[in-house]
Amino acid sequence: MIAGILAMMLTGAFLTQVETLRRGTVMLDSAVTTHVTGYVESREKTDSGWRYVVSVQQTHDPTIRRPPERVTLVARGNKSPAPIGAGVSGLARLSPPSAPALPGLVDFGLLSYFDGIGAVGFFYGAPDILETNAPAGQRPEIGLLRRGELAVERLRDAIATRIRAVLSGETGAFANAIITGQRRGLSDGTLAALRNAGLAHVIAISGLHMALAAGIFFAALRFLMAMSAGLSEGFATKKVAAATALSTAFLYLLISGMQVSAQRAFLMLAIMLVAAMLNRPAISLRNVAVAAFIILSFSPSEAAGPGMQMSFAATLALIAGYGVWQSRQSRSEQPLTARMRGARLIVAAIGGVALTSLIGGLATAPFAMDHFHRMAGYGLLGNLLAMPIVTFIVMPAGLAAMLLMPLNLHTPFLAIMGEGLQQVLKVAFWVDSLGGAIDTGQMPEWFLPLFIMGFMPLVLLKTRLRLLGMFPIAASLWLLLSQSAATTNPRLLISEEGGLVAILKAEDAFVSEKRPAAFIYDQWISALTIRQTIAPKVMRAPDPEVAPIRTDQRFKPLEPDQVSQAEDMLAKTISASKEEPGRFYCQKDNLWCVATLPADHMTIVQMNIPALTGKACDQANIIISRYRPGFQKCRSGAFLVTPAMRRQTGTLVLEPEHSTGLLRTATRADDLTGEHETGGKQPSGCATITLTPSLQTLRRPWNRHRLYDWRKQRFEKPIMLPKKICV
Repeated sequence: MIAGILAMMLTGAFLTQVETLRRGTVMLDSAVTTHVTGYVESREKTDSGWRYVVSVQQTHDPTIRRPPERVTLVARGNKSPAPIGAGVSGLARLSPPSAPALPGLVDFGLLSYFDGIGAVGFFYGAPDILETNAPAGQRPEIGLLRRGELAVERLRDAIATRIRAVLSGETGAFANAIITGQRRGLSDGTLAALRNAGLAHVIAISGLHMALAAGIFFAALRFLMAMSAGLSEGFATKKVAAATALSTAFLYLLISGMQVSAQRAFLMLAIMLVAAMLNRPAISLRNVAVAAFIILSFSPSEAAGPGMQMSFAATLALIAGYGVWQSRQSRSEQPLTARMRGARLIVAAIGGVALTSLIGGLATAPFAMDHFHRMAGYGLLGNLLAMPIVTFIVMPAGLAAMLLMPLNLHTPFLAIMGEGLQQVLKVAFWVDSLGGAIDTGQMPEWFLPLFIMGFMPLVLLKTRLRLLGMFPIAASLWLLLSQSAATTNPRLLISEEGGLVAILKAEDAFVSEKRPAAFIYDQWISALTIRQTIAPKVMRAPDPEVAPIRTDQRFKPLEPDQVSQAEDMLAKTISASKEEPGRFYCQKDNLWCVATLPADHMTIVQMNIPALTGKACDQANIIISRYRPGFQKCRSGAFLVTPAMRRQTGTLVLEPEHSTGLLRTATRADDLTGEHETGGKQPSGCATITLTPSLQTLRRPWNRHRLYDWRKQRFEKPIMLPKKICV
C-alpha cells in the first residue's frame, strides 16, 4: 500500500512537470505601454466594451524583448468590434498578471500561466483592424489546428450575437453565460446576487448543464423512436439515443468555449453514456474515478483549483447520498395504491431537488469558504425556487433554440428561455435581499486538508467505517472556531503596486487612498471580513501659493527651497497623524500619506515623490516608496519598501510578533529571507515585526519573470527579504 501511494505521488509529480514544460508560457516581466500587433483569437462582450484574446505577432515603440505570445486586452467603447481571426493593432498598456492580494489567496500568475496568457491590459481607444489579402483565419502564418479553433470561436460569436439580438440586457448576458460560456456581460450586482443566493453554479457550464442538455435530448429521441414500431424493433433505442446524446454534449462543449468545468462535465457524461451503451451502471464511483484520472493525467494543475474540487466533491457526495437513500428505500418497500404512488411521485420530485441542493451545498460549502471566503446561507431556498425553472423551462427552451438556430427558428424559444431567466434573476435578488450571505473570511491553513481527509472516507466507504471521517471533519470545524475566536487582524498591508496601504484595527481598515483599487481591495475585504473603510484626511498647505511641489513636478529634480518646504510639511503631517493613531493623513494631490501605528506608535510614510524618499527615511520608521527612489535602503536604518522589493514579494504583510495573525504563512522556499534586521529610531528598545510576502517562491515558472531585468536582458538575483524587522 505504501509503495502504491509513493508511486502515485511520483506519477503526479511527473505529470505536473510535464504539463508545466508543455505550457511554457512566456510571462511579461514588467508593465509597459507599447504598440501591439496580432490577431484576435477570441472576443467577449463586457458591460463596457469588448475583451479580446490576442495572439501577439509584433510590438514596437518600444519593442518588448521577451514578448508574451498571448495577451488579454480590453477595448472600451461602443465601436464595432474586431472580428475573430482579424489582425488588430493599437497602443496598449500591458502588465504581468497580479500576485496574490494576500498570502494564501489566488495567484493570478499561476492561472494565467496554465491558460497560456502572458500579460493582461487594455487598448488606448479602439484597436485598428488590419486589412489582409487572405480571409480571417486562413492566413498562412496560422496553423491548421488554430484555424479550426478560430472557426469554432466564430461559431460561438455568431451564436452570442443572435442571442443578444433577441434578449437584451442582463437576460441576454445570462443566456450567453449558459449557452456560450461568456459571463463577462453580467453586471457585478447580478453576479453578487446569484452568488449570495447559492445560484452561481447556474452560470458555470458544468455537470448540471451537460446532464440536462444531453438528458433532454436522450429522453426525447428515445421517446420518438419508441413511437415507431419499426425503429424500436430494429434498433437498440437506448444505445442509439445515448450515442446521439453524446454527440449533442460534444457540440455543447465546443460552443461553451471548452471551459475546464465544461470539459470535466463532458468527460464524466461521456463515460456514463458509454457505460449505458455497454449496459453497465452509468452512475458509479468507478466512473467518477476514471474521469478524475483522465483529467489529472492531462491537466494536473486543475487539482488545485476550486472548479475541479467542488465539481467532484458534489458528484461524490450525491452518489454516496443517493446510494444510502436507495438502500433504505429498498428495505422499506411496501405496496402502494395509485393515489399514494402519485403523491409519492410529487414528494419525490420536490424532495429530490431539496436533497440534491442540500447534499451538494454541504459538500461544496467548505471549498467555497476556503477559495471564496463566503457561503450562501439561504442557498437551499434559492435552489428550491430557481432550479425547477432552470430544469423545466430554461434548459429545454435553450436546447430547442440551439437546434433550430440553423433554420432561423430560434426566436420564440429564446424568448421562452429569457422569461425563465428573468424569473431566476427575481429569485436570486429576492433571496439575496434576505441577507443570508455569510462572509467567512480566510480559512485556517489546515481547514480544507482536514475536511478532505474526513470527506473521502465518508463518501467512498460503504460500511460503518465511513463514520471515521467525522473525526477529521470535526477537527476542521474546531480549527475554524478556535482561530476565529483567538486571532487578530494583521496590522499593516502594503499592496504590490504600492499605492494602497492599509492599517487594520479590529474590523476597520484605515486606507491611504480615498478610492482604493477595487481589484485588490475587494479581495482584502472578503478575506479579512473588513466591515468599515476609513478614508484618509487630506491636509492642505497653509498658503496655496507656497505649496511645496506641484503634481507635474512629481518626477522632476527639486530645488533646494522646495525640498526644505516639503520637509517641513512632511514633519507637520507626521505630527498631525499622531493625534489620531491608525488613520492616514495625506498631503493634497496625494504627494505623500502618513500614519502612526496604534500601540506601537511607529510612523509610516507612503511616499509618492521619489526625490523626497530620503527625507522620509530620516523622519519615519517604515517608508513605502511608490516609485523607484534610486536606492534600496535608508541610511537612517528605517525600513524601506521599494518597487523592486514589492515586485518580488507581491503584497507585503507586516504584523507584530505577538499577533497570531489571520493570514496563512507564506514561507519562502528559496532562501530569499534573511534572519533579522533592525531599523528606525526608538529611544528605548524597538518593536519586532514579522514580514510575510504573498509570493511564496520565485522559482516557479509563473513567478520567475519577476527577476528579469529588461535593461540588462538577464535574470537578476532576488532581493534578500528579512523575516523580521525591529523598528
